Amino acid sequence: MQLQAENIVDLSLELDPKNFAMRTPAGFKKDMQFEMEVIKEHDSAGGAGQIVRGVHMRLHAGSHVDAPEHNVRGGTQIHQLPLTLFIGDAIVADLRDKVPGKAITETDLANRLDNRIRKGDRVLLRTDQNNAYDGGSELWMKDSPYLTISATRWLIDKGAVIVGYDFYHGNDEPGAPRVFHNSRTLSEHGILTMPYLKNLDRISKDRFTLIGLPLNIVGAEASPIRAVALI
Repeated sequence: MQLQAENIVDLSLELDPKNFAMRTPAGFKKDMQFEMEVIKEHDSAGGAGQIVRGVHMRLHAGSHVDAPEHNVRGGTQIHQLPLTLFIGDAIVADLRDKVPGKAITETDLANRLDNRIRKGDRVLLRTDQNNAYDGGSELWMKDSPYLTISATRWLIDKGAVIVGYDFYHGNDEPGAPRVFHNSRTLSEHGILTMPYLKNLDRISKDRFTLIGLPLNIVGAEASPIRAVALI
């Protein structure tokens, strides 16, 4: 198959230290955001003329995929997952009406996806929040909707293999602390999560192919990805 530029939609959030930040809640041994530095200049003495940069980042910075181990002690790690999971059929649930800060319920997902979802699908939840990503502000978090437990279980029962977000996915049901109950529930059932997506509004087809290949990192619970939709 010969691909044209108009057939590819980039769903990845830019990694730029000027406008990307992540929360560092209790329990972290150290903070680690996204930083890039030159560790060898083109004209360094005795060098071969190349420039070399290094990055300092969490594996969860920007568009990434979380393996079950992220939430489940002893769960499957990135290098243990088959690559076929990261290439395949996907659909989008349009949930823009759930902004700001509303619950995404089982009924919401059924109304938008029930006649379209198939076992083995990758389901991307669209709010367009990340199309104007502001560095992870409190307002961005507060305005993001949240999956109810019943909605999470609906996705599990329907056989989704990946659930992707273009909004802050740490909002839990009112009254509960932000401990990512729904992400944990997905991980417990072997379902991957794919946070920090964007441009879901540019997907013009009802069904498409999602590609979001992780790095082949051994012993890791997550990996950065370059997520794209093939239309």
